[in-house]
Amino acid sequence: MNLSKPSTVVFASVAIAGCADTPIADADYGSSYKQMLQAQTFDPVTASNPAEFAPEMADAARLENALEVYRKDVAQGSTEVKQPIIFEVGSN
Repeated sequence: MNLSKPSTVVFASVAIAGCADTPIADADYGSSYKQMLQAQTFDPVTASNPAEFAPEMADAARLENALEVYRKDVAQGSTEVKQPIIFEVGSN
């Protein structure tokens, strides 16, 4: 590869600038994750100070409803391929 000196200097400058620190992006790094986590936390006081033991009882109807909602979106069974899959090696 035959490059002239000015183009080599420009290429080197761009390469070095690409490795430079990016304080603008780093200052805000992770803030969207923290905001999402805060928005999805039902009770922040309990999240910061959890109970020592898990609850011993739960509402059965609520748990059953939660399972039905989760299972509703899962595909039931497998769909069969309409045409057979043929692998050909070489030419005919």
